[in-house]
Amino acid sequence: MSTVSSSPTWFSAVTRRGHLAVLVRGADSSLFCVSVLVLLCLGLFFYGLGGPELWRTESLRARIAQEMLASGDWLVPRLYGEPLFTKPPGMYVAVVLCSLPFGAVNEFSARLPSALAASASVLLFYWYFRRQLGRTAGLAAALILPMSPLWLDKAPSAEIDALQVFWVLASILFFLRATEDETQGAGVFRWWLAALLCVAGGVLTKWTAPEFFYGTAIPFLWWRGRLRWLLSRQHLVSAALAAALCLGWVAAAVWREGWHTFWDTFEREAFSRLVPGYSERPYPFLGVPLHPFKLLATTLPWSLLALVALRPGFSRLWDERGRRLLQALHCWTWPQVVFWSLITEHTPRHSFPLFPGLAGLAAMVWYAWHTGRLPALLPRVRPAQLLGGCLVIWMVMKLAFVHHLMPARNASRQPRAKGALLAALVPESARLYLFRLKDEGILFYYGRPAQRLASPAQLPAGGEPLYSILRLAEWDAWDPGRPAEVLQRFPDEQGDPLVVIRVPPG
Repeated sequence: MSTVSSSPTWFSAVTRRGHLAVLVRGADSSLFCVSVLVLLCLGLFFYGLGGPELWRTESLRARIAQEMLASGDWLVPRLYGEPLFTKPPGMYVAVVLCSLPFGAVNEFSARLPSALAASASVLLFYWYFRRQLGRTAGLAAALILPMSPLWLDKAPSAEIDALQVFWVLASILFFLRATEDETQGAGVFRWWLAALLCVAGGVLTKWTAPEFFYGTAIPFLWWRGRLRWLLSRQHLVSAALAAALCLGWVAAAVWREGWHTFWDTFEREAFSRLVPGYSERPYPFLGVPLHPFKLLATTLPWSLLALVALRPGFSRLWDERGRRLLQALHCWTWPQVVFWSLITEHTPRHSFPLFPGLAGLAAMVWYAWHTGRLPALLPRVRPAQLLGGCLVIWMVMKLAFVHHLMPARNASRQPRAKGALLAALVPESARLYLFRLKDEGILFYYGRPAQRLASPAQLPAGGEPLYSILRLAEWDAWDPGRPAEVLQRFPDEQGDPLVVIRVPPG
């Protein structure tokens, strides 16, 4: 196959004569569409879920859930016995619920909430696009949604991001469903309530859900000339109930742990990422113009289709229902691109909840191309061939990710082996003490109680030997007046030396 002009493209090779193009032709059946999407979710989100070891902050989430499950305290996230309010308890509670049937947190149960949330996001996306544009558009939108590197990495992981995307996506789609009725009658209250309860779920997962929700809803209602709906009884009552849930948890956490413990962590976590000049790091001026390009690169190839939706006249290809959806997707995407480009932190995963808006724009461009409203965007490539070819590529990338990348990235870190070594050194009945160590991978696979202390001077005295794991600098600064026996030296996950010691009674 030498050139495009002399023979069919490779897209045609994999999609001609009803192979993957059957995805589009079969879209006339809702059962077919849902079946395809369920199979897609099983392949993309569940395949390999429990295989490789946890990676980086996956271990942090799993360790906190591990302590939550062991203590029975589902209200306050704790790490090594200390309250940790960098994130609310939503993800940790989800991991605990998924771990109850196993009796312990493992790789599968730690990643299961993300896989379930990603699957629910795909099905909700299909539901709303099918409602607005029909089954073919719904199927295409749901297939396009998870085809980006962040979905490949974050959806089948123990990270918070996929669950947060679900809450934001559900809140915006339910909001759009609520505002379809121009009269705002009593029947729309349940959709407003569902939308705002999803916002509350997002707040209790990662704090940023209100920004994504109102950052979409306000521009959309302004564009539609319906800003007054934010003062409607349906919205205000729903917002009050959602706020009561979130503030109820905050009040309970503050009552348990104290205001300063809660606020100091929240302020450090939120303000350092959102407020320019708050942290000691200089404001990343270069990152502001580059961040939109990073987001577009992260969502290739579909971001290229999404940009077509910005063409003058594209909105005229649609009836009122289609134009309304197009407006909503623009409001979901571009104000968020601007906001997350202006703040201090320019990490694409923080912008992850805007990716469905970008995918929706790409789906509308694809559908306009598929139905002949747009001229051919690629020579000798049909819309079904593009979609089917990308789907094949994405499944191949999924297999490579599970079988090669995931095992390789922990090959030198070996958290399971080092956790097992630590467990062999410390008696099962003893508590392990640590100080400034930040190596949750090893401690997760250690799997037993551990307690953080401010300094070795706080080690309790008693009639039993104590066990502690220290960084090399902490061991070098150890008080020579307090004898300790070195049990083992081994590197942490980053290769830095760790020292496991036994402190005799006294």
